[in-house]
Amino acid sequence: MKNQLKLLEALQRHDAKIQELDRARKAIPEKVDKLRADLAKVEELLARERAELAETEKWRRDREGAMKTEEEQLVKAKAKVSQVKTSKEYMASQREVENTRKMAAETEEKLLTVMEASQQARARIAEHEGDVEKLRQHVAGEETEAKGRLATIEGEIAHLKVGRDAEAKAVRADVLKKYAAIQMRRGLAVVPVHNGTCRGCNMNIPPQLFNTLQRGSSIELCPNCNRIIYWDKLMEDPDGKPAG
Repeated sequence: MKNQLKLLEALQRHDAKIQELDRARKAIPEKVDKLRADLAKVEELLARERAELAETEKWRRDREGAMKTEEEQLVKAKAKVSQVKTSKEYMASQREVENTRKMAAETEEKLLTVMEASQQARARIAEHEGDVEKLRQHVAGEETEAKGRLATIEGEIAHLKVGRDAEAKAVRADVLKKYAAIQMRRGLAVVPVHNGTCRGCNMNIPPQLFNTLQRGSSIELCPNCNRIIYWDKLMEDPDGKPAG
């Protein structure tokens, strides 16, 4: 039975390493997915900035068209002043000229403000485009590196599974079934007992059970955590060192 317990310990070490590698394998795409999500966010912000600039540029072109119309109206209004015949018509023409000049001046002032804002927006967008491109390259590099790491980990897992399967075949079917059921519930399925204390739950086991463990003639379970237990000194080599 000591041999079966040693096989179970080796099997558990293989399973623990496989589980560790499997967690690492799952973490790799999660990290890449987070980077892709971050990239998508900044790309969306950049697209929004471009759309806002495009809208501003459209407004500017519309205002430039309006300003041209106002300038034409101002020319007409000035020409009309020279053609008036009465003081009343003159005053009305002058008001029209002033109003048109005022509208043109306001439009020009707005256009200058918008043009300045557009220049600043273009500079910001150019800077952000550079940042986004750097992030794209970083994500692409991480994706390439992730593929390499995944391939390495999957290779290690495949190699470990070969050894694990070989060890599993050497374990008695009933013992292996019990081990698998405990591992599914508890994770850690095989633990030593040191000085009468189970290392799985840190609870003392009954003295009679401890005496049974010292004989090492059967597979026993901890009455507290239901893990497979063994006397720790049973696994020591003749020189007193832990086996394996």
